[in-house]
Amino acid sequence: VSLHGRWGLTPGDCTSTRGDAKGLLIVSDQSLKFYESLARPAGRLKISPDSASGDFTFTGEGTTWKKFEALDLEAGKLVRTESDPMASYTYARCTS
Repeated sequence: VSLHGRWGLTPGDCTSTRGDAKGLLIVSDQSLKFYESLARPAGRLKISPDSASGDFTFTGEGTTWKKFEALDLEAGKLVRTESDPMASYTYARCTS
């Protein structure tokens, strides 16, 4: 639950009213919603109070793919790490 909510890579991702918040991530118990894709758990997730990780099935722009995602709450920031290719992104919680 501590991971749920709206998270932005930049402050503008949280406040854009033009639909161009490309760095906005919305975390719920059912999915991860990105700018042009939606990810749903593809099986059991490993969950703790401040983290969640596992395989997700993504859909977006007419395609479907699978990827490992790890979400960790660190010092009030959300760190998302993914595989294939390996990358890490740090988000701030949106206040609006």
